[in-house]
Amino acid sequence: MIRKNFLFSVAVTIALAAGTSQAQEFIRIGSGLVGSYPVFGAKLAEMINDAVPNAKASIFKGPTEQSLVKVHKGDAEMALTYTFQAKMVADGKGQLGVAATDLRHVMTTYGSVFMAVAAEGVDIESLADIKKKPYRVWLGSKASVFWPLNMAALEAHGVALEDIEKSGGSINTEGYGKLLAAVKDGRVDVAFFAGPTPYSLLMNLDSSKGFKFLGFSPNALAKYNEILPGTSVATIEAGSYTSDARSVQFPYVVNQVVVGSQVSESTVYHITKMMNQKYKEMHKLFAGATDIDPAMALKDNKLPLHPGAAKYYKEVGLTQ
Repeated sequence: MIRKNFLFSVAVTIALAAGTSQAQEFIRIGSGLVGSYPVFGAKLAEMINDAVPNAKASIFKGPTEQSLVKVHKGDAEMALTYTFQAKMVADGKGQLGVAATDLRHVMTTYGSVFMAVAAEGVDIESLADIKKKPYRVWLGSKASVFWPLNMAALEAHGVALEDIEKSGGSINTEGYGKLLAAVKDGRVDVAFFAGPTPYSLLMNLDSSKGFKFLGFSPNALAKYNEILPGTSVATIEAGSYTSDARSVQFPYVVNQVVVGSQVSESTVYHITKMMNQKYKEMHKLFAGATDIDPAMALKDNKLPLHPGAAKYYKEVGLTQ
């Protein structure tokens, strides 16, 4: 009798341990390299760990498309991206050529202004001028989120990659994490940044080397939206920066949180609910984070909803 009770107790203990082990779900969040993504990703992981049952979240850094492919393959669970890029990669039209069909939408978050700038002292007025003189142009890695943004900017101004070299210029392919240093060190003449207004990287450049905006004309903005559908227009108000205090217009792109289809419905439901109910905790992260609002939770999304997210949005009346 004692032996039977002992064996029963051992069996129950093992079963409980196994159940506990199976219940915990790890959420690895691809959070870009620099800028707002690592900040947002770290806060999201913290909030998940504090509020989502049986979930253990952490972030990792890397090019966005690589992170999306990892989520698709099950080597990560979540990633931060632009809505247009998520759709592009899901359709297999990214630089890596992988159709990431297992990406699912959780929540649209905040927007980023896509800005073209020239280093202080560089004689250029528009991106179209790249065809006329030799400029060192930063385009970054083909696997980064910035490659399609940058290429669309050139195309909207009638500039092709070969035009840069034909005019005697060169292409800088360093990662976004090294871009600020490249501009400050004088290795790049023309660069592209994406972030809120004011943006920390541009504020750094503003207080050191200085820069000049290469604003988009209405025609260039319209062409940009034709190339990357879903983008809108943002105006940087006069006086936002000291190096260039003009009011200029640039494309505006929207960010989203995506998750792999393999992540459990329960975990994604609780993450979605937490993000929509505690979104104000993110408002102090950086300028532009105040855009985060449940009212735009589905804005510009082109992916299927994860069942867990769909369950929450149906409960609150955002979907049928």
